[in-house]
Amino acid sequence: MFETLAAKTFLILAASLFTAYIASRLSGAALKKALDYGNISKAKNMQITAMIVNIAAFVALMFLQHKMPLNMVLMFVFTFSSGWTLGIYALRGGDAVQKAVALTGFITLLGGLVATYSGLDFAWMGKFLFIALIVLVVISIARLFVKIEKGRRFIAAFGVLIFTGYLLFDFNRLAKLKDAVGANTWNTALDIAVSLYLDIINLFLQLVDLLSSGNN
Repeated sequence: MFETLAAKTFLILAASLFTAYIASRLSGAALKKALDYGNISKAKNMQITAMIVNIAAFVALMFLQHKMPLNMVLMFVFTFSSGWTLGIYALRGGDAVQKAVALTGFITLLGGLVATYSGLDFAWMGKFLFIALIVLVVISIARLFVKIEKGRRFIAAFGVLIFTGYLLFDFNRLAKLKDAVGANTWNTALDIAVSLYLDIINLFLQLVDLLSSGNN
């Protein structure tokens, strides 16, 4: 069972996404309860705590990614805390979130099929995606200080393209590693699962931003 690298990777990825989903539902319920009682500071503190834990778990995971089983524990601390920070979306609900979930699933499935079975090599995209990601991060940081409304849809669409590209890149990386000597390990599977998890979550966030632009 789970003899192939792909099977190991998809097991970790599926468990991580499920963990994030459960955390987002729990967070949404907790935030709603806090806000219903007018306890705004409690709601903010929960989100800030989750963000701190999320960052700490991710950094620790990067340094201890080959320390089994600690790396697995850190992975699920990371996915639970990141899911908790997404609780605001579960709380907000609405058509934008539901459409974003459906589109994320469709793009992920299509990207996986294309990257795995098309025979194309997407490794060349790595450098361009990294540069584009840096640009997106800089713009996102600038948005914290400067209110940008007119270009918001364009920025979100740019983000969707970046993380769709990363899905192709990482799925293609998984496909090429399946026959590599010594690659079929849980550590390798975890490494790819982390990348795919980040691709999917960030694609979802960009789609929410794109679909909700002009409405909120």
